[in-house]
Amino acid sequence: MDIIPIVFGDLRQLMPRPYSEMVLVAAAFLCGALVGFEREREHKPAGLRTIILICVGSAIFTIVSASPALGGHEPARIAAQIVTGVGFLGAGSIVRDRHHISGLTTAATIWASSGIGIVVGAGYAAAGVILSVCVLVTLGWVRQLEVFLNGACQVRRVLVVYQPGQGKTRVRIGALLDQAKGHIAIGEDKERPAGLREISVEYCGSHRDHRVVLAELADLPGVEALESVA
Repeated sequence: MDIIPIVFGDLRQLMPRPYSEMVLVAAAFLCGALVGFEREREHKPAGLRTIILICVGSAIFTIVSASPALGGHEPARIAAQIVTGVGFLGAGSIVRDRHHISGLTTAATIWASSGIGIVVGAGYAAAGVILSVCVLVTLGWVRQLEVFLNGACQVRRVLVVYQPGQGKTRVRIGALLDQAKGHIAIGEDKERPAGLREISVEYCGSHRDHRVVLAELADLPGVEALESVA
C-alpha cells in the first residue's frame, strides 16, 4: 500500500467518525501551537493561545460544515465566513501612527493560521503541519535573511535627555524602546544639571525600525534632546 496517500490524504476517508474529527482537531491544535509559540516568544499581541484558538476554531467550523447533519453542502459558504471573521481579527491587530504601521505581520499570521485550520478541518492534517512549519520558517529564518539583506549593523549611540516627571517619562521611554524590532541596548541612567536626567541608547543606524523609534522618542512628552555620541 502506498504510504503517501495515507499520510497526506483525507483522514476522513481513512478513519471512521468521530475518530477522524478528533484527530483533525488535535492536529489543528498542534499547528496553532507551532505558529503561536514563535509569536509568544516575540511577545506579540496574538500569542500562543490566540493562534491556537484561531486555528482550532477554523478547523471546527470546517469540520461541521461538512457534517452529515448539515447535509455536507455548506463547506464553501462556511469557509468564506471564516475568512471574513478572521479579517476583523487581523484588522484589529494593525496599528498606525504618525511614523509607521505596526501589526501587519501579526495580522498576516492570523490570516495564515486560519487558512491552516481550514486545511486541517478539510481532512488534510499532514498538509496543515507542513504549512505550519512553512509559516514558522517565514517568521523566524526569513527575518534573519532580511537582516542579512539590510547589510551589517551600524551601531550608534545616543543620549536621551529628559525631565524626570516623577518617573513617568522614564517609563514612557522604556515602553517605547521595548516596541522596537531587533536589539536596542539601554545603558545607565544618570543625573544632569538643571534637574534633568540622561540615558544612553545603542541602536542600529541601518535598521529602519530603529530610526522610526528614535523619531517617536524625540516627540515623547518630557524628552528634551537626543545627543549623538561619537
